Amino acid sequence: MNMTKKHMKHHMARFEGLALRDAGGSTVICESGSIWLTMEGDSRDIVLEPGDSFTVARAGLTLLAAQQPSVVQVRAPKQAPSWWDRFVNFIDRTYGPAAIKADRKWVY
Repeated sequence: MNMTKKHMKHHMARFEGLALRDAGGSTVICESGSIWLTMEGDSRDIVLEPGDSFTVARAGLTLLAAQQPSVVQVRAPKQAPSWWDRFVNFIDRTYGPAAIKADRKWVY
């Protein structure tokens, strides 16, 4: 699965697997059950229990496997806003509805 959505929640049956491609920086959160996680090029095996989370350190293939019926949430990394987003926010704060202040009697 390619990380195109910001947040994904998966209900996994026992021994079901999930492959994440290019998920570097994403956070995997185990909400219930038990999840085994491994990353391409990394010799570690991580086991997540309910309430545990892990941030994927590599951009390659990441595999998740449910050791029992589980619910896992995958959150994409926060990305810095683009220059256009920053510009639009500045214009909105300066001249748009966000610029109206109640303490100035609703005047710009």
